[in-house]
Amino acid sequence: MIKKGIWIILLFSPIVYGTGQADLAGKYDDGNLYIITSLDYSWKTTKFERDIEFDYRYQDKNNITSTNKGLIEFKQRLKFKPKHYAFGLVRYDYNEFRPVNHRRQVNIGWGYKILRNEKMKMSNEFALGVLNTDIGNELIFRNSLWFFYKVAPKLSFSNKFLYEAADTPLLRNETEFNYLLTDKIKIGLKNIYTEDPRSDNILSFNLGYTW
Repeated sequence: MIKKGIWIILLFSPIVYGTGQADLAGKYDDGNLYIITSLDYSWKTTKFERDIEFDYRYQDKNNITSTNKGLIEFKQRLKFKPKHYAFGLVRYDYNEFRPVNHRRQVNIGWGYKILRNEKMKMSNEFALGVLNTDIGNELIFRNSLWFFYKVAPKLSFSNKFLYEAADTPLLRNETEFNYLLTDKIKIGLKNIYTEDPRSDNILSFNLGYTW
């Protein structure tokens, strides 16, 4: 899982210049290991906007693994009206502690930019696709809602909600506060809640780099 994410990032990052952020959080204390790493990377071409999202979380307590999961996603958007766009998406996510460990999907969908100004941004997306898991293939319906608010010149808030309706459904909500220490370095407080189907809530304090 980690190797796949690293290779994709290395292949794309040198080719184009874009915007993004990378976050890292970790702790080791008396044999307990806790690691969180994530990357969001976006860039534009003449016709398309492209995004890469990578996230990995691992927790080990007294040599017993309690969390081991991650995801990598690639999205390509084609704008055909100021607020409307079509997109294609491929995604792989892994969770060692759920009945279906591997989920692979391909989607096509439509997105709408509900709000865009200097302080606030909001988008909603709907997609249909095919989900491949350890037990076979199935159709999937996907809905996501993203919100960003610039609270102050150096402080921002964002929330990403995702629901995937399928025989093996997934719900994920990611809430984040970020504060810029410099133009490039930030600290953040992030909470990720997932149901797939076991509920899981992880709160982390992160150090990050933006560009």
